[in-house]
Amino acid sequence: MRPLTKLMMLTAVLAVVLCSAPAWARVYIDITQPFSRKLPIALPEFQPMDGTATDAAGGDGTRILQKNLSFTGLFDFLNPKGFLGIPKIGAVQYRRWSVIGAELLVACEYKRQGDELTLHCSLYDVVEGKRLVGVEYGGTVAMLPDMMDRFADEIMHAVTGERSVFSTMIAFVSTKSGHKEIMVMRYDGSDIKAVTNRGDICLYPAWSRDGQLLAYTSYVRRRPVVLLHSLRGGSGRVAVDKPGVNITPAFQPGSGNLAVAMSHTGKTNIFLVDQTGRELKRLTNGWGIEVDPSFSPDGKKMAFVSDRGGSPQIYILDLASGQVQRLTYSLKYCASPAWSPKGDLIAFQAEINGIFQICTIRADGSDTRVLTSGLSACEEPTWSPDGRLIAYAGRNTGRYQIYVITYEGQPIKRLTSLQGDQTAPAWSPPGVVK
Repeated sequence: MRPLTKLMMLTAVLAVVLCSAPAWARVYIDITQPFSRKLPIALPEFQPMDGTATDAAGGDGTRILQKNLSFTGLFDFLNPKGFLGIPKIGAVQYRRWSVIGAELLVACEYKRQGDELTLHCSLYDVVEGKRLVGVEYGGTVAMLPDMMDRFADEIMHAVTGERSVFSTMIAFVSTKSGHKEIMVMRYDGSDIKAVTNRGDICLYPAWSRDGQLLAYTSYVRRRPVVLLHSLRGGSGRVAVDKPGVNITPAFQPGSGNLAVAMSHTGKTNIFLVDQTGRELKRLTNGWGIEVDPSFSPDGKKMAFVSDRGGSPQIYILDLASGQVQRLTYSLKYCASPAWSPKGDLIAFQAEINGIFQICTIRADGSDTRVLTSGLSACEEPTWSPDGRLIAYAGRNTGRYQIYVITYEGQPIKRLTSLQGDQTAPAWSPPGVVK
């Protein structure tokens, strides 16, 4: 949410400037395969352009870019002590970088004039001896982190064929203030801001598909209702206010409608409503408690939690036929399903040896995997929009904080270190940070 209106793309140059075939013709890292090897990458410190002075922006840009790329878990950064010189954009001596084991090389040059900063950034394939990405950015020095976010996204697109998480945010519930309030932060845990200041209980944040709205449950007149909150500001408006409880909202892809667990019929079931709260369809009709809807990417199916079988388990509803199938059987107390953006996996929490852990299962019920293990609870998974990362609430330190792992369970980073508990993370779609 930085003021990027001033950021100019001086040249929108071109993935694949020097080769006739498109860069994405080769997939350098197949992110659909678990345990992909890390790509050896050389990232020398950014250099001043010819005839310009050295500035701290060079070292700052290098560190920010490495931090961004490290967050993906896909790169093996070579030790700069082994570098055989400094790369010159347009005149890279590929053999120098090949002999030290680099497969990718980043070269960036900068020029600072007062508060204005210009960057020329390139990514090279050392093995094939070609440039994959060449971009130029211009803006103020304060916009350097945003430039590096964009360049990191270009690098990810060149090597995986997909954009990554650098324009995303994560919403979560925090008790830092003494109350349960909704907060948001950038994908890496920076720039934390409060969304609500209601002084009561706010729960279950969920993003609209365009990233412009947050739905959440809060207590109004001592009863849980669903509110919609624009990221542009305001205090949020009540959207779903049926008698009883109104909890665990989830936006349906393609429609903007919400699935909400409501108890106004005497049982807690899941209903589809529009953004004014008008009831469109009853989605589940179990005898017990049915909550936590999560839609497949195409919006045709919905995972949810039900205790209709005697204990909380994950079920899948086919919205066209109304057919319901139980998904989890082998694990005790399964909850918080989150459907992968790729549609193949569902993450959830399950009680294992008396402690909740993060698991995944294929949408057909096969290949159940436990991603976390240990003596501390791990709960409430949420997927990054590229389907590679999972954020969750973990109690490693005695209080819940937000952590990130890869979808195969490789630890990436602890995102929060706030007072109180930080729970219920919800990852935004891309483009929220522009």
